[in-house]
Amino acid sequence: MFLKEKNPTGSDWLKLPVFKVAIVILAALLGVLVAKGGFTIGVALIGLPIAVFGFAALMKYPQWNLWGSLIVGFFSAGIGRYIDAPWGLLVDAFLVIGWLSLIFKLRKKENWQPIRNDIMLVTLIWYGMVMLELFNPEMRSAAAWFYAMRGAGLYQLLAFGLTFLLFQDSRYLDKFLHFCIFLSFLGVLWGLRQMIFGTDAAEDYWLYVEGFAMTHMLAGVLRVFSFYSDAGQFGAQQAMMFLICGIIAIGKFPMKTRLYYGIAALIFFVGFGISGTRGALAVPAAGAFVYLILSKNFKLLIAGVLVMGMTFYFLKYTKALQGVEQVRRMRTALNPEDESLLVRLRNQVTFGNYLRTRPIGGGIGSAGFWGHRFSLGTLLAETATDSYYVKVWAETGIVGICLHLFMFGYFVGKGAVVCWNIRDELLRQKIIALYAGMCGIFLSSYGNQVFSQTPTGIIMYIAIPLIFMAPKWDMYPQAPA
Repeated sequence: MFLKEKNPTGSDWLKLPVFKVAIVILAALLGVLVAKGGFTIGVALIGLPIAVFGFAALMKYPQWNLWGSLIVGFFSAGIGRYIDAPWGLLVDAFLVIGWLSLIFKLRKKENWQPIRNDIMLVTLIWYGMVMLELFNPEMRSAAAWFYAMRGAGLYQLLAFGLTFLLFQDSRYLDKFLHFCIFLSFLGVLWGLRQMIFGTDAAEDYWLYVEGFAMTHMLAGVLRVFSFYSDAGQFGAQQAMMFLICGIIAIGKFPMKTRLYYGIAALIFFVGFGISGTRGALAVPAAGAFVYLILSKNFKLLIAGVLVMGMTFYFLKYTKALQGVEQVRRMRTALNPEDESLLVRLRNQVTFGNYLRTRPIGGGIGSAGFWGHRFSLGTLLAETATDSYYVKVWAETGIVGICLHLFMFGYFVGKGAVVCWNIRDELLRQKIIALYAGMCGIFLSSYGNQVFSQTPTGIIMYIAIPLIFMAPKWDMYPQAPA
């Protein structure tokens, strides 16, 4: 039967008997699926249209994928304590969909120009090293490589490229800062809930059944971890946000802006304090020193060095506030005889002996969490890495760690030049804040695996490209030589 109308509408098509029969058959099939699969299939069928529309929206607005990966980076570890699912793979999904969208949209050669830069080249070289580790003869598990290589280099490569291509307007810098402030603020609220009202059943299971109480319950005092992967990640990320917001707050912005960032800095200082994380001290220490140098203000540099010296003296040579658990724990970071530090140094000797004849290491995924999951019983899996750099060294050897340090050194060196040459004072203050945060995270990653874990990793993967795009936004660019 054919339609008589020349321009039939959707409702006209539905009047055809063939469509009516098809709808009845489809409904019957769905009924059978729900009857056999139960509640899970029913929920999946309900969620299918939502997923389709969501995918279409992400393809239409690719920048949403970067925001989505940032949100998942913050909440995936926390949600995982309540609902067991591979939430981390959502980061992969967002980044891949973002690239698929751009592949369909940016068909002209010149549209890809923003990613043709030295930062992407250095990042690509590092990821090439990560790919080559798949053929490392020492590697015990290809599955471990697949899971570990995402955080070791894939996320960085994909997110760097998306940021360069999608966040070319300076307004994205402010959006990014506001996004991070809001999500980090939620982290502080959740952390205060843990400290004041105690942990809930899911968090107790993580602490006492999965065995994390050993590192998070010290002398009966909880090291607050909020909805992050652990207290170390929570403390370092909060310290980074405290540093970034604090630097912006002392800039020559309108009072309303300074007040906003100043209050945020105080809130994140609380988050940093309740985490009880010693290694996070490196973030404000390194970041503040970097800011003082780049401020081009000699008086401020002298005053800052004096304040930092007084803080060091207070923690190292006094016992003031020793009754406060957070202060007492921070003091241990300055104790060269601290047992935790000595254990880490002994572990590094163990790694050094193992890697003496293995210049490309034991393979990506052979150490740390993934090593413990896939290569249980091996030396790399059973020896705690603690440090991010030690983990890179263990998995990629002397060749890999040198290449990785070169990449970080390149970011630090070129970033300093970018910050020094920006003439727009307000833009410069924000970029220096991000740069100081980056330097702080690089240094604190020696004590903990900060850089490669979420949410700090995802924040850095967006922040670093923003630093290097800043010269394009400078209202007073340098005159050509």
